[in-house]
Parts: sequence; structure tokens; C-alpha cells
Amino acid sequence: MPILDPIARNMHIHWFQHDDYEDLGYIGTWASRNGHTMSATRFDLHDSLPDLEDIDWLVIMGGKMGAYEDDLVPFLRKEKEFIKNAIEAGKIVIGICLGSQLIAAALGAEVFVNKDPEIGFFPVTFTDSAQTDPVFRHFPGELNVLHIHNDTFILPEGAIRMASSAATLCQAFRLGRNVFAFQFHFEVTTDNISCFFNSKEQRPTQGTWIQDPATILNQASSCLSNNQIFDKVLDEIAMV
Repeated sequence: MPILDPIARNMHIHWFQHDDYEDLGYIGTWASRNGHTMSATRFDLHDSLPDLEDIDWLVIMGGKMGAYEDDLVPFLRKEKEFIKNAIEAGKIVIGICLGSQLIAAALGAEVFVNKDPEIGFFPVTFTDSAQTDPVFRHFPGELNVLHIHNDTFILPEGAIRMASSAATLCQAFRLGRNVFAFQFHFEVTTDNISCFFNSKEQRPTQGTWIQDPATILNQASSCLSNNQIFDKVLDEIAMV
């Protein structure tokens, strides 16, 4: 019997969404093109959690809450427990922005308010470990990417730091064969970037690493080239 290309294998991708505008973005485009099925838990709509056995990938999107705000956002406790269980079950787990922070928290690492928020297009530098990693090797040494975050975290035990920026020591990490976390937004496309800045969410407006919405939207074309890089990254994760 011939061995199937892992990318061609149909997978079921489930995502956790916290705000109405932060959906899968480019990940959904990639998944549709490769014939993967998708479903979502919309925490903003009070959806239920899925059965862990029914999913292959868990993708945790961004959101305006902090990963440590369990008392203010009660669903966070169950969400982090589900993330931990998915990791332990060997599911592919990908976190973006808040999602990366929730993964870190689920693994027992501290999540806290960063000294400087990052909002806008700023460069991240990839580590030597990234250059030799099968997944992260597709990134250049430095890449201008979109940031929209106030918080950061301590690198979880056993994880490998893959990227950093001037404001944030850990911009990406990998844990084992199945966990991939990104503080920055690679999923945002030229089509949906405006949704992030037309929302009613209140963000800091002053700071070293803060750009105004007009400046950010003028750089929206960077999303296209970043999506092309991440297309290769997602292909590589699918082969894990």
C-alpha cells in the first residue's frame, strides 16, 4: 500500500475564537485549499468545547482578555485545561497572540503584562534554533510582522524559543513535535486586517512600539508576503 503524503491526509482543524473578528484568517484559506475540515468554538458566543477525539489540530486565536484573568473571564479555566489535554494527547496545537499566552499558561508558565505593548508592524528576529528547525527554517533571519499584544510570558519548561523582538524576548516557541506558539499575527490577511482596527477594542495609543491605525493599514501589503511564508510553515506542520 502506498504511503500517503501527510499534507494530503484529510484533517479536522478546530479553532478557539475569542472575539468576533479574530477568526482563522489565512489558516482557513490554507485548510480549505488542502481539503481539511474545520469547526470552531466561539467563546464570544458561548459555544461548547468539542470532543477532543474529534479533532486533529487545535488553533487558539487572539483576544482582548489576559490569559491570567480567570476571575473576570470564567471560560479561561476550561479553555486552558482543554489546551493542556490536547497537548498531552499529541494533537497539533497552534497558538497566536493570546493563543500563545494561553498555551504557555496551560503549560504552567507565567503570563504577565509586558513592559512595552507592541501594536503595529515591527521586525522579529529568528534564533539559530529556528534556522535548523524543520518547521521554523522557512522564516528568514528577520521578518517584519504584525503585533497586537500587551502581554508576554516566560518560556515554558522544555520549550525552544524560536524568535524575539526588541520589546518581547519570546515571540515564538516550539514544544516537542506538536506545539507551536506565535506572539505575532501571521494569520491576518490584506482582506481582514482592517477588522482589527475598526473594532471597539481599546488599545494603548502611546509607546515606543505603537503605530497608529493609518500607519499600520498602509503596511497591509506585508500580510501577503508573510502569508506566503506561513503557507510553507503550515505545510511543514502538517507533515509532523
